[in-house]
Order: sequence, then C-alpha cells, then structure tokens
Amino acid sequence: MEKKIEDYIHELERLVGLAENKKDKYLFQDPAYEIMDEIEELDNAFDFIEPIFLLVERSPDIDFGGPGPFGSFLEKFYHDGYEDLLVKSLHRKPKKYTIYLLERLCNDKNNPKTKEYCTLLDSLKK
Repeated sequence: MEKKIEDYIHELERLVGLAENKKDKYLFQDPAYEIMDEIEELDNAFDFIEPIFLLVERSPDIDFGGPGPFGSFLEKFYHDGYEDLLVKSLHRKPKKYTIYLLERLCNDKNNPKTKEYCTLLDSLKK
C-alpha cells in the first residue's frame, strides 16, 4: 500500500512530539532526514511543502535544524513556489523556524523579492 501525505506528516509529527518530550532534537532530526529523502523521491514532493509548514506552525519551537531536514527539502523548491508558501505560513503563524527560513531568503540579493522578504522580516521582529 502506498503511503499518503498524511502518513508521512503523522510520522514527522510523532517525531516532533518525541523530541519535545525527551528534550532531544536528534530524536526528530536524524530520522526526519531519512523520511525527507524518501519524500524527495516522490513525484508529488512539492505537495508536501504546505503540510510541512502547517506541521511547523502547530509544533512547539523545537530545534528543527539549521536548515535541518525540512529546510534542506524545502529549499530544493526555491524559485519554484516554496517562497510563496513560506510567506503564507508566516502570515498565519510565524515560528522561530519559519522566520529563520525567511532570513535565509533575505540573504539572496539577486532575488527580485528580497526587499519584500526583508520588510516582512522586520515586521515580524517587532
């Protein structure tokens, strides 16, 4: 039976809870890399971006890594729609991790939206 997006997200959510309960970020990060590698091989990998942001939004502020398994996956879709979904997530519920990802966007001086991203970042820091 083929796994669905919800199955992957549920497993990632379980790992987030485990890492939070045990106060050990590696209980999330290490197995999440393997899961994200599996997702990356799927034809519908882009469809996981928003569910990942929603997972981050409802999660405690654990250390997801820098960029960690999520960031490494998400940033593969840079210039392909990832940025818009990140901004939507930040408007819904900014988290330390998504703000960190926005900071990374602000570092790309060649992106025509860099000023827009930096303006959003400044507003979130206030």
